[in-house]
Amino acid sequence: MPSPAILLAFANDWVDDKRHLRSLLDEGKVIDQALAPLVETGAIAVLPPIHNATVDDVIGAFRERRHRGRICMFHFGGHASGGGLLLEDEAGQPTAAHASGLAGYLGRQPGLVLVFLNGCCTEPQVRRLRAAGIRAVVATTRAIQDAVAAEFARTFYAELAARPMRDAFETAVQAIRVRWGDDPRAVTRDVGTPEDAGPPGWPWIIDCDPDHETWSPGAAAGRLRRTRRLRLVAALAVLVTASLAASAGARGTACRVAGLRAACAAIGIGGPAPAEQALWDEGVRQRTGDGLRRYLRSYPDGAHADAARARLAGCTIERVETRGSEKEVRFTLAVSQDRALPTEADARRDAVERGNLDAATTCAPQRRVADLLSAAAEPRGWRCEPRDGGVACGFDGEIVCRVRDRIRSERERCRDERE
Repeated sequence: MPSPAILLAFANDWVDDKRHLRSLLDEGKVIDQALAPLVETGAIAVLPPIHNATVDDVIGAFRERRHRGRICMFHFGGHASGGGLLLEDEAGQPTAAHASGLAGYLGRQPGLVLVFLNGCCTEPQVRRLRAAGIRAVVATTRAIQDAVAAEFARTFYAELAARPMRDAFETAVQAIRVRWGDDPRAVTRDVGTPEDAGPPGWPWIIDCDPDHETWSPGAAAGRLRRTRRLRLVAALAVLVTASLAASAGARGTACRVAGLRAACAAIGIGGPAPAEQALWDEGVRQRTGDGLRRYLRSYPDGAHADAARARLAGCTIERVETRGSEKEVRFTLAVSQDRALPTEADARRDAVERGNLDAATTCAPQRRVADLLSAAAEPRGWRCEPRDGGVACGFDGEIVCRVRDRIRSERERCRDERE
């Protein structure tokens, strides 16, 4: 089973040069370095940082199947406020991730213990996150200097690699004070605080469930490894006892049970050959059943044959509708000289309006197979003549229907048994 992981997300302001955070790119690097001791022992993994993070990027990382239930820490670096985080859109423009929805989403992520909001003035988000079920939140009460924010993140995670969470936070605060002194104004960007008002409170805070103040990713991973070892030893004992009396076929059947596969492999019985296992692994990675069918053609009685058939039985056919490129559909149009109006300009406008009504009627059937973007009359040649003391106009031209085709298709989707 993969190690617990930390997810890092960073977003910058690329529009206003005065708000661009020069140290943000380094923040991910120094956090990676700080957690290196835990990564080397396999206690935790640092997922690839999300730079220029969009809302979809962050949600997509938590949603990704291989990350589900695995992310125990989420770190954000960038501009923020009490109302949310400032992420980016696809064009690099700032876009908000609202605090209420963010707290609700993060609170529903199994295994997530710590959220570190390393942006300015994020304290108002703490209450929402804690109420949503997040065990610990590190946030800020003030506007922080860019370089100091990166330094505090590095120091906190370096301490967390060796200490429980509450102790790591307090030690990181003291380490920052060694360099910057006791006056919090040395690390903030609040230039308007009067000198005689006294120094404000320290700009980083931690709000932690009492039961998790002694939590650390290394200790949590150690407990998980011990639990896995105990389960493996128990399974091995059962298998060794059973293997003495069971036939080879019976042992192979037993080893197809998902919970016993690792134990079987450990004592060398019942496990699939490397080529079979590789074909199975490829099949389960695919969203369609093609890989599973290839596996069954090659190994109809293989170690994973029953699981492959069960997964294929759960496959469904989805109808998918995509949009094609825009195009124009044209029809010939002739607008008659129906009525006289005081001026030629009035008569021409009236003719175009009548032509547009014809266009709306003519283009309407296109909706059955496409998205109708617009319907309009396009004059080519005008016919105007005096009549009844005014002017009557008509024209020859075309109806232009701008449409985008709807392309319908079907695809197979095979649901992962872990979803």
